[in-house]
Amino acid sequence: MIPVSEHARSTGISAALFAVLVWAGWIPVTRLGVVGALHPADVTMLRYGTAGLLLLPFFWRHRREIPWQRPGWLVLIAAGAGAPYFLLFGAGLRLANSGQAAVFGPGASSVFTILLAGLWLRERINFARVLGIACTVGGFGWVAGHDLLNGGTRSVGFALILAASFAWSTFTIASRKLGMPPLLTASFIGVANAAVLLPLYLLSDGPTRMAAAPSADLLLQAAYQGLMTATLAMIAFNYAVRHLGAAGAAAFTPLVPVLAATIGWWLLGDAVDVPTAGGLAAVAIGVVIGSGMWRRVIAR
Repeated sequence: MIPVSEHARSTGISAALFAVLVWAGWIPVTRLGVVGALHPADVTMLRYGTAGLLLLPFFWRHRREIPWQRPGWLVLIAAGAGAPYFLLFGAGLRLANSGQAAVFGPGASSVFTILLAGLWLRERINFARVLGIACTVGGFGWVAGHDLLNGGTRSVGFALILAASFAWSTFTIASRKLGMPPLLTASFIGVANAAVLLPLYLLSDGPTRMAAAPSADLLLQAAYQGLMTATLAMIAFNYAVRHLGAAGAAAFTPLVPVLAATIGWWLLGDAVDVPTAGGLAAVAIGVVIGSGMWRRVIAR
């Protein structure tokens, strides 16, 4: 029989990989929305409105289990994985293509989470993680440096994605700190963001834009953003955080880039040039080193 700790680790890894697969498609699907008929605010509303509606019954039944006495950490959870994160990333995707966003998004989340876990949770930052961070940051430099040499037309997009990644990292740490069950965390994020966004959105010109958008675009974004990304992948990732630790779960997220860039190339025609490919490779090497996977391979 597999020991409980080994079973928990195995299921945690499986949950992290599922979240990674969903998020690999999230970057190009989001870019498809924000460069088309929809504004980032529209896609944000579809994401959290759908998730909030789906998870509202569960949230209401379990609302007393939420640690309301710790509002600071709850704000970090709601904002770090909520509208501020999504609006920043969506705005960045209007300037950066799928491959570039895949380098900066997941890679930066991993780096920020490792650093914040060391600062706030006192998780040890060993030499392997430092080396992994160095490789990942090198990938950022390769992509950003090439863009600067060509006029820096996408630098603002990169900065917005980095800011979004920092927000996501604060969510990861807060989720680890509070230790709420995954489904409760996902329901809190969905309902809290929907409650704040809906009245603001209704007062804007968002409903007019959404009414004019093709119904297929709205259905795709609502299903992928609200159900797959904000609900199922969120639950899976929180489960992974509980069983692998904040830095351990985040170590899987840089596996997203290659898949995201491939899907972006296939779905949107986003070119993967040499600097982007180099950045993707650097991030992939960084996660292999930082997560310690290379040691397990050598041990075999």
